[in-house]
Amino acid sequence: MSNLTTGFKFFIILLLVGGLAAGLYFAKPDLFKGKKSGTSSTSTPKKSGGFFSKHESNDADLTLGINTWSGFAPIVWMNGGLEPNENSRLYKEYGIKLLIKINDVFDDSRNNFKTDNYNLVYCTTDVLPIEMGAGSSMVEAKAVQIVQVDWSRGGDAIVVVKGINTVANLKGKTIACAVGTASNSLLIKVLETNGLSMKDVSIKEVSDGIEAKKFFVAGTVDAAVVWSPDDLDCVDAIPGSKVLVNTKIATHIIADGILVKEDFLNENKELVTKFVTAWLQANGEINQSDALAHEAAQSFCTAFDIKDVSYGYNGIKNVRLSTLGDNKNFFGLNPAYQGINGEQLYSKMSIVYGDLNLAKNSVAWRTVSNTSVIESINLTTNQEAEGAATFTPVTEQVKAKEAFSNKKVTINFETGSSMLSDDAMGTIDKEFVNIAKSFSSARIRIEGNTDATGTNSINKPLSQRRAQAVANYLIKEYKFDPNRFIVIGNGSTKAVDDGVTGDNEFYRRTDFELVEE
Repeated sequence: MSNLTTGFKFFIILLLVGGLAAGLYFAKPDLFKGKKSGTSSTSTPKKSGGFFSKHESNDADLTLGINTWSGFAPIVWMNGGLEPNENSRLYKEYGIKLLIKINDVFDDSRNNFKTDNYNLVYCTTDVLPIEMGAGSSMVEAKAVQIVQVDWSRGGDAIVVVKGINTVANLKGKTIACAVGTASNSLLIKVLETNGLSMKDVSIKEVSDGIEAKKFFVAGTVDAAVVWSPDDLDCVDAIPGSKVLVNTKIATHIIADGILVKEDFLNENKELVTKFVTAWLQANGEINQSDALAHEAAQSFCTAFDIKDVSYGYNGIKNVRLSTLGDNKNFFGLNPAYQGINGEQLYSKMSIVYGDLNLAKNSVAWRTVSNTSVIESINLTTNQEAEGAATFTPVTEQVKAKEAFSNKKVTINFETGSSMLSDDAMGTIDKEFVNIAKSFSSARIRIEGNTDATGTNSINKPLSQRRAQAVANYLIKEYKFDPNRFIVIGNGSTKAVDDGVTGDNEFYRRTDFELVEE
């Protein structure tokens, strides 16, 4: 080669490159061809921008970005793994070739979504307000939540060291928590049950539940918001520690869903509807069959390269896989539903995260959600909504059980009366109803109290009637199970025990205590 001219060398290089390209073209023609635009949305999705050939597997009809969360196991199972699969149920029953991308870095997941590398991406409704501020890139992309895939039911927990027995004991303590994530939402709502806020605790900021576990096990914090099964590892590692609260009790706080760009949805409505239908079908089947839950766990663990299948199985059991009925409730399509829906959750957390300067001018729920897909689905089998929590009758043992939280609320009554005024009902609605709905698996102990004015022989039965009036209102207005309530009239006992005499508004109150079932 040293005797060849520069021009001839260049010519030879061109021939070699051209030959290589020609060989690749005939061996793998798809590398040189983008997806064609077509009229059928079930076979060729249109894009709101970018090129479909950006996907690593451009054979896919849809690309979904998810993180390592067992609530996503059903779609992995339905797809037969992560890659487009013509042998999968998703393809055989719905004609969809799905590419699933694992992305545990939140910002990366959003960048891939905004640049059209992902058609759909995971979200958590409770923290959605943080990324949906007016003028934000996600709002500009017109991202909307189209389905709720699960509620966390044990997948998230607060672990505490010895000596912390109630939420009140968290005041002034150091807590490891991933700020602005679902872990933060759980902590905020748990503190609220005792009239506390983030200002009442010291936060050790971490990136996620895994890092929170490390700080707790190292003994450098008093509490940590962690993921399952790390909560049990924490308890095993620190003598005397325990799980204070988890989402088995805090049932309606952390809701996982899927986002899509509204333009993409409008152009590919049939395809996206089939995708959501398939996911809800998988959820319904797994909810009804432990054998299928094991199958889904195996698929999930294989796809995520997790050797311990029990991790996937226990993870599935730590969520409520949402059905079509659940989604109708979540998206406000069932007027009879009185539990927490998406708009209530999103709006509440918009205010809370706004106060913490984490959310800035969050747009309205109607802007970040789209109900058209759920409204188009006609599934019936295994798609009933989750029923309201039910409780066994109250026993003496239940009455004596220690509460993990106590919200003190002043409810004004006319002298000698146990009748609730409109103002009193408004106070209950504002101060406690959202808590009662969010912690739907907890019993509620209502304790009526009076100050030391008058005799306890009069005050005690009066406080009992007042506490019962509050319970009756909640039962009638919100259809809570009557067995959920433990009603106690303390009269002036607490005032007398504290040595407080005479008129005192602090003791003319109703205590709302949450008791683990």
